[in-house]
Amino acid sequence: MENKANAVSRIVEIITQSARQEQPVPLPDLIFHSEIPKPTYHRLVQQLDEEQFLTADERGNVYPGAELKRIALNLNSNNERKAQLQAILHGLSRRVKETCGIAIPDGNEMVYHERIQTNWPLQIVLPIGMKTPVWATASGKLFLSSLPKTQRERIIGQLDMTKLAKNTHTDPDTLEQELKIIRGRQVSVDNEEFIDGLVAVAIPVKSSDGKFLASLFCHCPKTRKSLDQLLTYLPDLERTRDQLQGYIQELT
Repeated sequence: MENKANAVSRIVEIITQSARQEQPVPLPDLIFHSEIPKPTYHRLVQQLDEEQFLTADERGNVYPGAELKRIALNLNSNNERKAQLQAILHGLSRRVKETCGIAIPDGNEMVYHERIQTNWPLQIVLPIGMKTPVWATASGKLFLSSLPKTQRERIIGQLDMTKLAKNTHTDPDTLEQELKIIRGRQVSVDNEEFIDGLVAVAIPVKSSDGKFLASLFCHCPKTRKSLDQLLTYLPDLERTRDQLQGYIQELT
């Protein structure tokens, strides 16, 4: 494992050295500024050249190859898409004046993929990357409701339905009853089921063939907006979902 780690770090060093240069650099100059043994450096550069991460001209100058440029372009494109997606979420958050975001399924949990936080002094901060329980959140219940009944029952049967807040479902039967309602309405709510004092609403984002991809949610402290007040923003969520559709299909 240590040898593999050393090999990876050396490859990263070589690629980084060549990529940060404003113009092609002679291989001897790169070797001179590196602590990698000369034979090893030559061997790794040859391998990277074969994989098109690096390339060399007739003078022996080394510069980024086609594969490395492709990765760089993809990263730049992804950053642009992320910026556009966040701009759309910012628009929704400004209209609702609450935290809005996107959650995607990850096994038996939901993961916050994007989130725009409000500037209110009183906030409930649930960071990007956080995993949340499917039985106790608006997004999670929305995902469960989208599954075929047999798959849904199998997942629910494996859950440790711990009581997390005052209204958390702890009985599979009552949860199933609500999931049927959510499946019909295509709207899910969290009425102090995950965190005491937190209310949320979520709607699904689906693929062109109807597959559940993600949820678009808004949440806030109950002291600022009641669940009924949050539900009045459903038209805003639906318009935002239409704008986000393409971006979410790409990220999932």
